[in-house]
Amino acid sequence: MARTLILSDLHFGLPEVPCGRPPRTPSTLAPLLNEADHLVLNGDIADIHHERRGNHGMTLLDEWLSMIARAGIALTRINGNHDFDCSQRDFADLCGGAVFVTHGHAFGESMLPWTPAHRVVSDALREARARNPQTLEGDLAAAGEAAMAQWGEKISHNEPTALISIGMNPWRVARVLAWWRKFPREAAAYADRFRPAAQVVVCGHSHRAGAWSIGAERGMKPRRILNTGGFTFPSSPHAVLIDESASELRVQLRSIRVRAGRYELAPESSASCWRIQRPA
Repeated sequence: MARTLILSDLHFGLPEVPCGRPPRTPSTLAPLLNEADHLVLNGDIADIHHERRGNHGMTLLDEWLSMIARAGIALTRINGNHDFDCSQRDFADLCGGAVFVTHGHAFGESMLPWTPAHRVVSDALREARARNPQTLEGDLAAAGEAAMAQWGEKISHNEPTALISIGMNPWRVARVLAWWRKFPREAAAYADRFRPAAQVVVCGHSHRAGAWSIGAERGMKPRRILNTGGFTFPSSPHAVLIDESASELRVQLRSIRVRAGRYELAPESSASCWRIQRPA
């Protein structure tokens, strides 16, 4: 039985916040590599475009990729808005198209609604979408252009970490909460448009881990939206684990806990495990 593990939002290079968690390094993340024979890194693995953090992020990313290669694990890398152009892929269709994986920064009209760069990025996204083909590939390329517009803004390099900046500007909390509420539906709408056959959408980006079933209230077959959260405080890191057999998929959303100073998958929970019939 093939096993696929999906992680996102490691943000190598982003400063650590004192919170009792170990630093995000290849050595502290190594136990996660024991869980699968195929690893999907679903964007924002390293802050490679930040003018001060980029080099450190790239060093950690290179060490992590070397560790994955030495372990003999198949790897799929998907671009995020913090590491756009690190890969040739913006999405992955897994398990015969039953599972659609993309970072999530292309959902909706606003990629970063709580940041000072919000308007610049939103304007760039709108303009790029008008120029690009109205396809999944074209839309994700437009999102990549908008992501790069953020890193052309000086404010993006000088701003404190997200947690500090939100604390300094409490009005941002309301924006984040409003965005969190609509993000799962934006993910479902994106799949409706570009991957209607997908039964599961796996994303990250919002740093809010969770599982949502969307579609039943519209008389449609429910689609599962799974968000793996993020590794930076105060996010709660999760992973999606897929066991694939000839007839069905066993999909789990597993939290990631700290044990002996390293990150590992928490025990399985029946409430976060779903069996899906494999497409013919």
